Amino acid sequence: MLNIAAFTFNYDQLEDRILLVGNLSNGQQRIDFWLTRKLVLRLLDAVQGLLEKTVTEIADAPVQQKMHMAQFHHQDAQQALQVQRESAQVMAESAVLLSRLDISHHEGQYKLLFFSGGDEPIAASVLSYQELHQIFHLLHRGAVGLDWGVAAELFQSSNQPQTLQ
Repeated sequence: MLNIAAFTFNYDQLEDRILLVGNLSNGQQRIDFWLTRKLVLRLLDAVQGLLEKTVTEIADAPVQQKMHMAQFHHQDAQQALQVQRESAQVMAESAVLLSRLDISHHEGQYKLLFFSGGDEPIAASVLSYQELHQIFHLLHRGAVGLDWGVAAELFQSSNQPQTLQ
C-alpha cells in the first residue's frame, strides 16, 4: 500500500471533479485520484460528526455551539498551516476514481485509507488534526469553486433562527 505524504489538489471544471494528487513533488511514488461530487459532499457532511467524536472540546460544547466551535477550530488550523502553490497546472496521470475514503482516529492522529473499487486500500496517509482540517478546507474550496451547492462556510448550521411575526 502506498503512503501519501503530500497532497495536491486541482479543481477541474471540464471533468467536474477534483483531482487529488498524492506525492506530486516529494520524491515518493505519485498516485492520482478523481474525487466525484457525490463522494466529496458525503465527506464534507461527515466531517462535523468526525470532529465531534474525536475532539473533546467540540463534543462537550452545548448543541447550539458545536458548529461555531468546529468553525473556530477549523479557522485556527488554517492559520497554523502553510500551503505551497504549484508553479504549473497539475494534470492527471493515470488517475483512478476514488470510491471510498475511510478515516479513523487514534491518539491524536487521523489515518486515511484510500479505496478504488476493491476491498483493500491502495493508499494510506496519517495526518495531524491541523492537516486533516487543511485537507477538508481544500476539498470544501474545490466544491465551492465547482459550484456543487455547498455553503460558503464548511461548518454552517442548517438550523436557521426562527422568529415569530
